[in-house]
Amino acid sequence: MHRQIVAIVLLGWCAAASAASFDCAKAQSRIEKAICADAEVSDLDEYLGRYYSAARSALGRAGDCLRADQAQWLRTRNACNDPACLKKVYLERLAELHPLQPGASALRNVELPRVPALAWIVAPASDQVAAPPRPDAKPFVARGRIVNEIVQGDGFVLRTAEGTPHILMLSSLLESPGDTWLELMARETNTTFIARGHAGKGSSGNTYFEPSRCIFLHRLP
Repeated sequence: MHRQIVAIVLLGWCAAASAASFDCAKAQSRIEKAICADAEVSDLDEYLGRYYSAARSALGRAGDCLRADQAQWLRTRNACNDPACLKKVYLERLAELHPLQPGASALRNVELPRVPALAWIVAPASDQVAAPPRPDAKPFVARGRIVNEIVQGDGFVLRTAEGTPHILMLSSLLESPGDTWLELMARETNTTFIARGHAGKGSSGNTYFEPSRCIFLHRLP
């Protein structure tokens, strides 16, 4: 199956000869040599390099959040010990980044796995007076619908199936283009999102997503 997928990509992709995203002639580490030793993995590495670059560009200031996330993904990739594992993690990462690709670079006729897809990343608030850095904030994950509650004074929230709201972006900290993307996602009334960030606590004890940290929003398949 994987060999068929790569073959289809090669037929449909107008590009130079396939190669890894780095110079295989200079491969030194175990994982670099493993990538270069398998033509399919080498192709997938090249495609992922394009996907990652396009996603960072689309995200703007939040691209720095993706850079840190990519470093974590590389640790997962580097733990692989065989080509099958490498192909799996590459295809899953391509599927995760697919929604952030412009039409020109999106892979065509590729059967990517169904995984939570990265819809957007909310960058840390640029107003560090209203949202001071909190490096000690604890990781926090929640799932639910994204709701526009700007009129109520809260901003954009993730509302769980139980009805619990977790603020994603306060009305007082609305920033473009994050607010535009959140508005679009709020219109997806039948879509469940997973939000991954860090927890903050309000005066009433409610948990919100810490605005001084990155917030990753994945759309469930």
